Amino acid sequence: METAPKTDFPSLERDVECDVAVIGAGIVGLTAALRLSQEGVRVVILEAGRIGAGTTGSTTGKVTSLHGLTYARLVNDFDEETARAYGEANEAGLAAIAELVAVHEIDCDFRRKPNFTYTESEDGYESVEREVESALKLGLPATLVEGADELPLGVSAAVRFDDQVEFHALRYLQGLAGVAADEGCAIHERTRAVAVGGGGPHSVETDQGPGVIADWVIIATHLPFLDRGLFFARTHPERSYVLLLRLRGAVPQGMYLSDERKAHSLRSVPTAAGERLLVGGEAHKAGHGDPGERYRELERWARERFDVEAVEYRWATHDHLPHDGLPFVGRVWPLSASLLTATGLRKWGLAMGTAAAGILVDLARERENAWAPHFDPARLDLRRGLRSFVTQNADDVLRLLGDRLTKRRQRRDLARGEGAVVSFGLKQRALYRDEAGRLSSHSARCTHLGCIVGFNASERTWDCPCHGSRFDAVDGSVIEGPAVRPLAKAAAPDP
Repeated sequence: METAPKTDFPSLERDVECDVAVIGAGIVGLTAALRLSQEGVRVVILEAGRIGAGTTGSTTGKVTSLHGLTYARLVNDFDEETARAYGEANEAGLAAIAELVAVHEIDCDFRRKPNFTYTESEDGYESVEREVESALKLGLPATLVEGADELPLGVSAAVRFDDQVEFHALRYLQGLAGVAADEGCAIHERTRAVAVGGGGPHSVETDQGPGVIADWVIIATHLPFLDRGLFFARTHPERSYVLLLRLRGAVPQGMYLSDERKAHSLRSVPTAAGERLLVGGEAHKAGHGDPGERYRELERWARERFDVEAVEYRWATHDHLPHDGLPFVGRVWPLSASLLTATGLRKWGLAMGTAAAGILVDLARERENAWAPHFDPARLDLRRGLRSFVTQNADDVLRLLGDRLTKRRQRRDLARGEGAVVSFGLKQRALYRDEAGRLSSHSARCTHLGCIVGFNASERTWDCPCHGSRFDAVDGSVIEGPAVRPLAKAAAPDP
């Protein structure tokens, strides 16, 4: 974000009509909007913040069809046809990004690199072998590598995909936005959609007052903010952590992901001051755990393996993982033929998100798409991913009920920079004292489904432990959905 220009598209100031309204200006929304605009479709994009300021802007920037040890599992859990569709879609997404960069000369640090999923254990060797065998059977560019010379790790084996890509995701998105605008797409930043009604045409309500009337609506907000489709129950939100490191010595030049229970991600990043190493990992369900401790664990992991001179940046990423391991791309609900979405892209939304945009465009243009049936959100076979579905939703219910009893701090005196959920009679308040000593008070209930938020001290936010909504600690505004309404302001309790 510090190495990309600032965008300044106007907010929506009057009611407008169009053929397709796209809600969300990330990788899915902008790619779909550009393709539709190039076909002569009237498109309006609504973005709550700035282009790419959400998930895409925080990504590690890997564009690849190698997603850990995915293909052997997909073949086992589904079938070869589904696994092949997943691989083909991601390969097509990668190719589409490369073409857009070349045709439109987008300056985004685009670099071809090999991508590896590696294991440091002998036990993981067989899993790596199975992944290579499965990927090759599906027609993917896999090779088995024993050891990796440029990594100071005890690598036992790795899956290698050649000719993959790393890039500056935010500058790429800004390039797409410029091309889409030139094609006639109307882009409105700082305009949050809060409701979608009707069905042919749809009416999109916004927090600005003016709205959009559209024949089709594509909800590309990472997790749909509409509860139709129950995607909040069919995915779970995870936070992962990233450090940008200055090393003493050479920086590994491939892209890497470990097979550990908590996987770690690596890639080099070009900066004006030279190559840096990006290290990511330490994922956990959003709203759970201590982010500060996760950053410390990630740094410890990195220092054990690399000669780290300094940590220059740190940030967190936010992803929604589908219960059965496949993205949801298509109709929000079986009866909503003209209301579309893409979600549950796991942690690989760049290539898959680009492919998902292509599927949505075909659906909006009422064309057949060979991949669409495999990612249809209407699939409800809970035998696949049943354990994840039950575990995550049981945890959400426990949080919804239990936190009303347990998140009740009695002490109301807060240090500067501290936040806490405190008792206020039968109610709970989310209190935060900023660095200037000012106290902010809000209802502690998430405006999505009412779970009790918790304070994230590393990022000074209120995070929902159920479905991943996040709110600013000072004014309660929405940072991350599915919530669309800010935390309700409330009277501060007496100290």
